[in-house]
Amino acid sequence: MPSKPPDAYPVAMIPYINMLPYRMLGIPPGCCWHQLVPRESVSALATGRVLAAAVPVGALPGLSALVEPLGQYGIAAREASRSVLFFSDKPFDQISVRDSMRITPESATSVRLLHLLLKRRDPSNGIPRLRKAAREVGELVIGDQALKAMQAWRRDSNEGRPSVRNRGFTHVTDLATRWHQLYRLPFVFARWVVRRDAPPEARAILLEWLEAFRNREAVLVSQSIPIAARRLGLSEGCLEDYYRCLGRVLDEADLAGQSLFLRALRRSPFDDAGRAGARENGATCRSYAGLSGNPHAAPTGLSRDWGAGSRP
Repeated sequence: MPSKPPDAYPVAMIPYINMLPYRMLGIPPGCCWHQLVPRESVSALATGRVLAAAVPVGALPGLSALVEPLGQYGIAAREASRSVLFFSDKPFDQISVRDSMRITPESATSVRLLHLLLKRRDPSNGIPRLRKAAREVGELVIGDQALKAMQAWRRDSNEGRPSVRNRGFTHVTDLATRWHQLYRLPFVFARWVVRRDAPPEARAILLEWLEAFRNREAVLVSQSIPIAARRLGLSEGCLEDYYRCLGRVLDEADLAGQSLFLRALRRSPFDDAGRAGARENGATCRSYAGLSGNPHAAPTGLSRDWGAGSRP
């Protein structure tokens, strides 16, 4: 991270390559980056460690009293994400909330999306009891690791063998694709926001920076492709396809998908009660109720509808 001038405004920056086009624009004048995974950006905003962030949409309701949108900017998956993947040893339609599975500790939104998709398919299961399992039936992987895991899975599948990297899982579900199949809407994973108590100068700087991004988006994405390919050891064609899936300047369809997700959370609140039964960082979640796991996860009380453009 670059050195921080005494008067620099702190801004969270997700280190995944989905945010690389934003980083290619350079640091906003008078600001400095704090490299934080999605979940860490939530607590950083809540405590005032940073003034702005591309925050996970699943955490917006718990932050609504503290932050407001910076225009209509973020990360949306228009039909597929390619980087929010559920690997499993049976088809997704056969997965139950009572099954043991592994989850990522890095993103509240992806975990909540998995929660909603499973509960929609199997709404009557409720909260299962804690129990030991011989092995987990699936694993949720996000971000750069998901892109690399998918490459390994495809290579091993083409060679007719279970993927060693993915512990023999034979099925992959892109959660954004699943969402689109159900609702015919994009899924918004992150939204640029700023703290309500941020200095007006900081807000103006960030809005100007994002407007510059809008004007140069195509060039910045093109410049990101070879850098991301080298970083992940993937082909430039793979990264070109990946970036093409994502929207960064959000449109009305994106905002409608975001509103739908937040309404769905309101109807089926994410259950943190089983937190003690969860094991993150790649360990087994013994019950589906414990999927949140991280004590820094944002609360899920919904006090505002965040799907309406730049209006909180």
